[in-house]
Amino acid sequence: MKVKLLMLLCILCCFTTIAQKKKPTKKTPPTKKIAVDSTELLNRNQLKTGQLQAQDEIEASLTGKDLTASQNGEKRYYDSYKLFLHAGEEVTLEHSSDNFRVMLSLKTPSKDKQEMSYDSKPFSGGSYNKFFYVAPSTGTYTLLATSMDAGQTGKYKIQKMITPPNAVEAQLDPVFAKQFKTLLNAKQDNFKSITGEKIKKDKKDKSSGQERFKATLEIVVGKAALLIQENAGQAVNYKSVIFESENEEDAKQYFEKIKKQLQVLARSWTEQSNTDNNYSASTDKEIVTMTISSEERKKKKMAYLVNFVFN
Repeated sequence: MKVKLLMLLCILCCFTTIAQKKKPTKKTPPTKKIAVDSTELLNRNQLKTGQLQAQDEIEASLTGKDLTASQNGEKRYYDSYKLFLHAGEEVTLEHSSDNFRVMLSLKTPSKDKQEMSYDSKPFSGGSYNKFFYVAPSTGTYTLLATSMDAGQTGKYKIQKMITPPNAVEAQLDPVFAKQFKTLLNAKQDNFKSITGEKIKKDKKDKSSGQERFKATLEIVVGKAALLIQENAGQAVNYKSVIFESENEEDAKQYFEKIKKQLQVLARSWTEQSNTDNNYSASTDKEIVTMTISSEERKKKKMAYLVNFVFN
């Protein structure tokens, strides 16, 4: 009996083993490769109600297989991206490359208007351009990333930031912002609206063709400013020492504070210089510069000055 039982168990085990060998192996389904539409890569994070900003960042390349555009017989490669914006939203695009001079083109949803922004400086191994834009209408905008010079290829990076209307300026010192905007308006008529009393020349002043006037507008309240006219008033510079201290660190802290204000107020301008002691930004018609300087005073004490110049 025991022998028969043992034989039966052996048969069952063999059957199970054979059944397992014959059982078909389930094949793992191949992983589906999701094709990413490159035109959506800067449109993944859109600004939602209550958000202060929406950001996206990409690293891509211009290659000989990209889309091309020709102008005056010169061919440029470009990538296309979508940007969904609501009317009034502000978008800042920072475009950089170590391979070519960068250029961006932004088309409105109706394709009837196009804005261009590019690095105008000669290429020296690195290129950077900041593009600021306020959306005139709601819809999907088309951004083209290309090179300033024809036939260029290589890697580039784009950083996108969208903010609600006027949200960035809401964080500014309202008095400084108001004074700066008033100064901008005054520049339209060469500062005539803020030109005050003429300053008599010192006998030691040998400058020719230059006149000085007190300015009736102070960019920093409590800090006097003057206007320097040259070429019979054709060129006018607004100057003011907006801070001074015997402590260099205090001057640096104040410089950084005002620089942050200017970077917002002049966010659509091109930054020309940005160091620990110098900041400047410009448009085609005006330039603002802020510097830290030092001078020796009585008893050989040093004074550190924050200078503001607008022309």
